[in-house]
Amino acid sequence: MSTGTKGAGRTPTKRHGPTMILVALSFAATTMAVMQTVVSPILPQLQNRLGVSSSAIAWVLTGNLLASAVATPLLGRLGDLRGRKRFLLYALAAVALGSVLAACTTSYVMLIAGRVLQGMGGGVVPLALSVVRDEFPKERSAGSIATIGATISVGATFGSVMTGLIADRWDYHLLFWLAALVALLSMLMVWRVVPDTAERRSGHVDLVGALTLSGWLAALLAAVSMGSRSGWGTPLVLGGLITAAVMFAAWIGWALHHPEPLVDLRVMARRPVLLANLSGVFTGMAMYGSSLLFPPFIQAPSALGYGFGKSVLLAGLIMLPGTIGNLAAAPVAARMTNRYGPKPALVLGPLLSGTAFALLLPLHGHWWAFSMVGMLFGFGLGLAFSAMPALINDHVPADMTGVANGMNAVLRTVGGATGTAVLGAILSASLVDAGAARAAGVTQAPELTGYLVCFGMLGIGCLLAALLAWSIPSARRTAQPVRVATEPDRMQAAR
Repeated sequence: MSTGTKGAGRTPTKRHGPTMILVALSFAATTMAVMQTVVSPILPQLQNRLGVSSSAIAWVLTGNLLASAVATPLLGRLGDLRGRKRFLLYALAAVALGSVLAACTTSYVMLIAGRVLQGMGGGVVPLALSVVRDEFPKERSAGSIATIGATISVGATFGSVMTGLIADRWDYHLLFWLAALVALLSMLMVWRVVPDTAERRSGHVDLVGALTLSGWLAALLAAVSMGSRSGWGTPLVLGGLITAAVMFAAWIGWALHHPEPLVDLRVMARRPVLLANLSGVFTGMAMYGSSLLFPPFIQAPSALGYGFGKSVLLAGLIMLPGTIGNLAAAPVAARMTNRYGPKPALVLGPLLSGTAFALLLPLHGHWWAFSMVGMLFGFGLGLAFSAMPALINDHVPADMTGVANGMNAVLRTVGGATGTAVLGAILSASLVDAGAARAAGVTQAPELTGYLVCFGMLGIGCLLAALLAWSIPSARRTAQPVRVATEPDRMQAAR
């Protein structure tokens, strides 16, 4: 037996129970969510401090998104083959190092480099979900997956509220120091509590597949990001879209002919997995879209004819019930999944989120409506995101759970990036006139009509996500091995 088989030296002699493991994994997921959301409310402040344009400062988000999209499936595959715990620690270490670099930043380039390093931790959540499948008894898997999904929303809201508190009183560098501290604490918890994979699996990492996958994702996300700001007909944007199409075709061709591709497209093309991923694209649009729309709407001065003139902190507190709804969804999703399978929760979640956006159309003039709608929206999102990995785990072999959940996360990111680009273009095309903006004390702002169109589009997107989930074939959930892949697993994967 190889020395790597046992993993961390103390794991075999002192094994922690599922509850402690779940706490460590949930804290790791929270760390990732805090890192992703901590800068969104302070982008204007960062732009002024660093003296860059609005298109340049957007790369604080885009660079992180690109790094996360590229790293997520690669870390998932490496974790499947070489051990989940090791690459969980690597991913969290990247978040910690990136946070320290951003905290020490004195220039725009250093900040972007720090954010890219933070994004390399994008594999944390799919790796955590794979640990659940490896280590937890079947009856606890659904509830544990739902809990991890819920903590992502908690971390996102905590990051926004923490940003509001610090931005109102202290320097923004403190945000990154706190993010580094959270990442280090998470590393300690994972190292002490999470067991290593019981057995290293045979296989190798498909580097060509990783490069082509990274290439089309980077080109697509960069083009979408630039297109929403500089115009879709510019040579750079068109070149990016063409590059993405060529790289995507190369990735497909390579994956279909390689004996051990990074992403087994035949498994990913199974109808339940494919439809779950497509549903994830639209739920990703709703999640990222709400983050784009809600804070600026709530913070907009009422002189514009909408908005409530709230501070960054108060805007975060108004949206806090969304986290409560997401947390409440976790045990409900677990019970539904254990009793009926993941499909009902995957259908009901987007329906509730779509209803929330429909309610917002007539109630947008009341700040409390954003709290009420946010709670319903968060509950629906929690149901969907809790059920999605459970469904994927039911339909892929055990040695593909990391990369399969990683691709689901990537597709949600692609959906979110595309959706926010479209929403941003709609808002940019419906600006109030310059005189009204100056009278309200802002340089420019979207009209109310633009926001209402965006709310309606996200509601329709949620309905499409529910319809795609409804199309998933209803069948008995097939029992999957709890621990490691066996030969029948691999035979089923090749079938």
